[in-house]
Amino acid sequence: MFKDLMKNFQIGKYVFKFCPWYIFYSIVFIICSTLQALAKVYLIEYFIEVVEDAVKNKVNPLDDFPKVLFSLALYLLLILVVTLYKSYYNQVIKRKYRIIFIGSVSNVMYNKARLVDYADFDNPEFYDIYSRAIRDGQTRGMVVYEDFINFIASIVNTIALGTYIVVGDSILIAVVLISVIVRIIIADTVNKNRHRFDKETEIDRRVYGYVNRTFYQQRFAAEIKSTIVSDLLIEKCNEAQKRIDQKFIQRNRSNTILNSISTIITNLFEHGIIYCYLVYKLFRGLTISKLSSMLNAATQFSSNFYDAASFLNKVKLNALYIDYFLDFMKYQPTLENLGTKDLDEPFERLKIDNVTFSYPGTDFNALDNINLEIKRGEKLAIVGLNGAGKTTLIKLLLKFYNPNVGDIYFNNQAIRDIKENVIRRKYSIVFQDFRLYDVTIAENILMHPVHLLEDEKKVWDALDKVNLKEKVSALPEGINTLYSREFNGVEFSGGERQKLAIARVFASNADIYILDEPTSSLDPIAEHEINQLLMEKAEGKTIIVIAHRLSTVVDANRIILIEYGKIIEEGTHHQLLMQQGKYYKMFSTQAALYRRNEKN
Repeated sequence: MFKDLMKNFQIGKYVFKFCPWYIFYSIVFIICSTLQALAKVYLIEYFIEVVEDAVKNKVNPLDDFPKVLFSLALYLLLILVVTLYKSYYNQVIKRKYRIIFIGSVSNVMYNKARLVDYADFDNPEFYDIYSRAIRDGQTRGMVVYEDFINFIASIVNTIALGTYIVVGDSILIAVVLISVIVRIIIADTVNKNRHRFDKETEIDRRVYGYVNRTFYQQRFAAEIKSTIVSDLLIEKCNEAQKRIDQKFIQRNRSNTILNSISTIITNLFEHGIIYCYLVYKLFRGLTISKLSSMLNAATQFSSNFYDAASFLNKVKLNALYIDYFLDFMKYQPTLENLGTKDLDEPFERLKIDNVTFSYPGTDFNALDNINLEIKRGEKLAIVGLNGAGKTTLIKLLLKFYNPNVGDIYFNNQAIRDIKENVIRRKYSIVFQDFRLYDVTIAENILMHPVHLLEDEKKVWDALDKVNLKEKVSALPEGINTLYSREFNGVEFSGGERQKLAIARVFASNADIYILDEPTSSLDPIAEHEINQLLMEKAEGKTIIVIAHRLSTVVDANRIILIEYGKIIEEGTHHQLLMQQGKYYKMFSTQAALYRRNEKN
């Protein structure tokens, strides 16, 4: 239990960090709760005593009316103020600080997620922890804090009401304690069953969520409409839902029985015995005023003591979910943030020196003894069949992985020693599976907000170079148009989307442009235009292009052909054709296919 408490404290401290004023409002809430509980007991007893005394002494109750009226007004004012504050606390303050907390913790988690090693996203065990942490971590700290505040309020009320009851009759305390302890044990079992259900259905719920996303995201719409893949997805969804339902029925059956037992104990054992006992005491001389106040106090005591005792169950339940968040926050990358050196010098060359690399969990080399030097201003093309190792080489340049053998040097510094964010800022990259985000066109190109007029100029210049300036100029809000149909923005065709992504490199200040299949969605004419732009208008920039279509790279200063992780040919387009080796065969085959398609 101590470990569980410490886990709750570890996540609860984020509330103290991000929402310090929430603590003050919570203390006032606790005071109001106690005043409300005691007012209900003591003032009810007082009102009935006045009536009892009047009847007993045969005195007109109206003689004490001013005194009673004053007490009633005081009671109503107290209840009104307390009730209004508690309502304001629950409806406004709590919601306000939940929003603040979720936003603050989300930022912490997103910044932490940026440090996750690239390789760990392929680790299912880590991904389970990561997804649960992201899902539960944003709210769990606030749940823990609110549970703690309710616990303090319940404890204070329990002590105050318990003292009153013990003075009146301690047997009532024993009845309530026995009932509540049994109910707590039942609630603990129910919570454990719920957590087992969540854990057992984690993968199926992710499948369900994935299928749900595919049916409302626009990028899946064409295939869903033109194929019968929707039937497959629905079947997968139904299978996942069926497994979820089976687990729910299995867990819910026992929970229903346990909750029924808890209800029976509350209504028959606890309330029944309390009522019978107080009626018995009434016949033994207990006054009606005392009976009413004791009954009210016992009912409130039972509720508050149960809430206070339930806190221990909540601590254990929260701890089960907190583990994911804490494990994620304690995560330490094996590569990210290991670099310590800055890099202020201008780029002169990249040197790949005897580099061999294999992916974690594999027993073959994705790259084998690669030696390559890339100089400033050079236009280099990397070609080869799928799986040859082209994109792997780019991942090493970006320091997503470190080589198993050898080193990569930026000028004369090994990049394994350079800070990761520093080395990556030297590149502007368009990945093969690039993404456009639901932000403005300008922000999609700059990859940051527009701060200055100079930023706008960069965007327009980049759009002009990829022949999108006219199209964007015609939009009502120009470069400030939101790129998203989901949020009532615009969306471009496949080729235009690729041009928009390529515009990013023209708008950047990076030393090196990397383009992984940059023109795969473009027609031959547009492809030629973009290639000319890349080769001619990116003055002074180093360009690394990965391509399958060899017509893309004919203007490169140098072409390297990779096969099975090794460089097997190197030279200009003309030199490689003259060698009549692998490159020659690939280029000839593609040219023949292209001519055949033209005839057809």
